[in-house]
Amino acid sequence: MALTQRFFTDAFRDMDRTFALLDDPDFLDKARRSLSSASNAVQTRHPPTDLIETESNFELHCELPGYDKKDIHIEMTDDNTIVISGDVQKEKQTSLEDAKKKKKKTNKNEQETTNKTPKWWKNERVHRSFQRTFSFPSPVKSDGITATYEHGVLKVIVPKQGRETKRIRIE
Repeated sequence: MALTQRFFTDAFRDMDRTFALLDDPDFLDKARRSLSSASNAVQTRHPPTDLIETESNFELHCELPGYDKKDIHIEMTDDNTIVISGDVQKEKQTSLEDAKKKKKKTNKNEQETTNKTPKWWKNERVHRSFQRTFSFPSPVKSDGITATYEHGVLKVIVPKQGRETKRIRIE
């Protein structure tokens, strides 16, 4: 009797702990982050992109918050394919507060030492990269492509190759 009572008490206690975890609003987010990668691993994501076709060109709008212009690369691989890639390294600068030298006094000889390593409370910004390939339904003019990057949005204008009539001389 005591054994079964103990078994059910332990089982109910474990179920209560499980339900308490599910009540925590951050539980699923924490679990997703811990399962997705280690804290210093490379994270690959595909930035949200809009591809718009107008009468004379194609427009790509990529959301790339946190990237710098120098970290984004655009290449034409053939007549109708463009590759956009980017790479951001983990920020290694310390804040002003972390950069201040902390003094510690030891009990034995009252010497002052400095702690040069910052105290991290959270370290969620890690190295991340992406690569997207876009194939257009018709050939484009690679020499007329323009790109701008403002407020975290990359805008690439890719002009269509117009249908040129070429006169052929008869010999």
